[in-house]
Amino acid sequence: MRRLHQTSLPIPHAGGTYPAKPPINIPGGLLTFDSAWTPALGAALEQALTGGEAGGRLQLGCVAAHGHFRWDAPAGSYEITYGSKPATAFMLNLISMLQLSGTVPMIDVQAYARWLDR
Repeated sequence: MRRLHQTSLPIPHAGGTYPAKPPINIPGGLLTFDSAWTPALGAALEQALTGGEAGGRLQLGCVAAHGHFRWDAPAGSYEITYGSKPATAFMLNLISMLQLSGTVPMIDVQAYARWLDR
């Protein structure tokens, strides 16, 4: 998903036009009810989370029966929380991340429409 070409157009408004907003970073996440790993949020999860490229990193996740995690960029590590109403915490973390991105860029819908003729 993150490797796809993202579009952005100027934003018309009553007083004129705002310039196109640069595309935002697409957050990656995982939401599941349970895990076969024992413990669910243990070494196997940490190895899977840290084993890939930075561009493929998950920013947040939730194993609803056990806990949730989020990437702490300033610390350069994952913060893992056990229990503590994981699904609600996941939702609040996601909302917080999306709020920081501000207004989303205006999508060039015609760029998608051009693919219909292929």
